[in-house]
Amino acid sequence: MNPKNYHILNGDSLKEHKNTYMKITILLLLSLLSFACQAQTLKNSKDKIDKAEKELSDSFTTFFSTCLLETDCKKCVEELVSQATDEYKMYLIGTALYNIDEEKSFELHKKAIELKPNELNFSLEYAMQLHRKGLYKEAIPYYLAYKKEVDNDFRIDLWLSECYLNTSESDQSIKHWKAAIEKGSNTGIDKAIYLIHGRTDQIKNRSELLSKTKEKNEESAYKLIALDANWEVDWWNSLTQTFFIEKDLELIGTTFGKTSEIYTDLSAYYSIKKIYEEKNNIDSIKQIFNTSKFITAGNRFIKNGKITSELLRIAFLNKVIDEKEFFDSRKNELMIFSDSLKDIELLNIYAYLEATINEKVSEETDKKGWNEYKDERFAISYFMGLAEKNTYSNPDLEKALQDFPNSAGIQYVKLNCAYIEKRDFKEDLIQLIKKDFKTLGSHPNRYSYGLKSYFYLLENGK
Repeated sequence: MNPKNYHILNGDSLKEHKNTYMKITILLLLSLLSFACQAQTLKNSKDKIDKAEKELSDSFTTFFSTCLLETDCKKCVEELVSQATDEYKMYLIGTALYNIDEEKSFELHKKAIELKPNELNFSLEYAMQLHRKGLYKEAIPYYLAYKKEVDNDFRIDLWLSECYLNTSESDQSIKHWKAAIEKGSNTGIDKAIYLIHGRTDQIKNRSELLSKTKEKNEESAYKLIALDANWEVDWWNSLTQTFFIEKDLELIGTTFGKTSEIYTDLSAYYSIKKIYEEKNNIDSIKQIFNTSKFITAGNRFIKNGKITSELLRIAFLNKVIDEKEFFDSRKNELMIFSDSLKDIELLNIYAYLEATINEKVSEETDKKGWNEYKDERFAISYFMGLAEKNTYSNPDLEKALQDFPNSAGIQYVKLNCAYIEKRDFKEDLIQLIKKDFKTLGSHPNRYSYGLKSYFYLLENGK
């Protein structure tokens, strides 16, 4: 297994973000709207959108700065949706809600386009919504209508390429793919794919974890802080949501007591993370590890794989712990702890150390992660370990494709076998492109370079 696939070796989080969630979310909202608003050709429509945006200003401020932070997510969404009194407000609120409530977002954009079917902005946003739902045939006419008016946005060609591939029109797919990469940069292509297929569940997850934490559910409290401290901006970057984490630590202190193990552990974790990201003071980091009595010197692990994984990464990088000594002395304990919690990230740590010390992950570990923990990364690692022993008709490969039907990494193994064995590989190649479009999962860093190779192969057949 490539160690880079493991959480413990993921790149450093971005420097601690100083803005509140309101500012972050408004920036994300503006980025979603920017290219649509810039593309306006009907001045009157733009004026109406601007007017609606001003009228919604206070509602958006309350929603992002207060409601989502302190109130149940569903109630916040209901209150904001009640402000969607015309098609322009439906459009704006629908766009704001996509990363919070996909279904409500879709409903609002559908209503907006029904009320004003010829609005340029509505057409584009509704096309994206249909695309995200896998309604490719339905999305194509809206993209084409938008492209007829705005022909300088490479993303429309990119998105059309995926839609056409999924409607069995590979020639059209290739045509639009070539147009997209001619106009767009590598980073632009990556970001445009993320805009359609990126993660949208974090706010809802946080709301659910908050509710359970208030009910004194310890597991949820650990997960809550792990989420706050590793908030995904996209597939390549994460940040520490300082405003969230400080507010949630206060809640945990009130709920469980400030002398409780859970509060002191999570506070120590946050302190180590802050020091590491801001100034990387090794002596201070060592002191907190020792004072808190976890991980170092044979001390206990924290009851959350993501947090333990990140702390170990920091400890290894700063030579607080020697990787070999740690693995030799604590590998059995780590495996038992992983099994007791059924936490995949703890097994992930074990696999990373195994790869680092032994230069490979054992077949036993890969099969455990695949079959017991149902984790795609371990299945991919298993086939990487087989190398030239892989075969197209391997029953294990068929099982993996059934277990992980959307895995571009496993589909790549299938394609590679077909290619080596001189089989007709076109259908396997098309399946790989479809899966990679959704995840960029065939590249270790989740970049679109793989897609470029696959489209070249699709066009040229070799």
